[in-house]
Amino acid sequence: METIYQKIEELDVCGMFTLRSKLWEIAHPNQNSMCPPPAKVNTKGAPKKTTSRNPRSTKRDPSYWEYVDAFESQQNSNSSVRRTASSSEQPNRRTMMPILDQFQPFMHDFIDKIVDVKADGNCGYRSVVGLLGMGQDSWSVVRNHLLKELANFSKDYIKLFGGTERFEELRM
Repeated sequence: METIYQKIEELDVCGMFTLRSKLWEIAHPNQNSMCPPPAKVNTKGAPKKTTSRNPRSTKRDPSYWEYVDAFESQQNSNSSVRRTASSSEQPNRRTMMPILDQFQPFMHDFIDKIVDVKADGNCGYRSVVGLLGMGQDSWSVVRNHLLKELANFSKDYIKLFGGTERFEELRM
């Protein structure tokens, strides 16, 4: 309990709200939004395939490489150009993301999600908490964690940035 009280004294308003909601979930488990799964889920192994072939058959299943070779030969028959692993073709995007075209095409494969945040001086923090699922108004929590990180490892960051001027600029 002492640790919780110390943590409460260190937190800002957003952090206190988050901590209070977590404590409420612990104290009142029947009032939170979490519920048990409707049925026991089997997490061991893949589902077994039912085979319809004769159990006395001597025909074997094709190996992985035979599947790949068959797939490639099918692809080659459909197109006259053979594809290689080093091909520079862009793969099809699984989902269309808004404003993705504002980034260079070589970056598209590295972008998983785009969050559009309010453009103010804290938009970097807002994007981080938006991607963490904390809500964009909790940006001060991330900012405070980063400031604590800078304070705890100030000597390392001063070396990294090449002097105290850049460190203080970043801290401010």
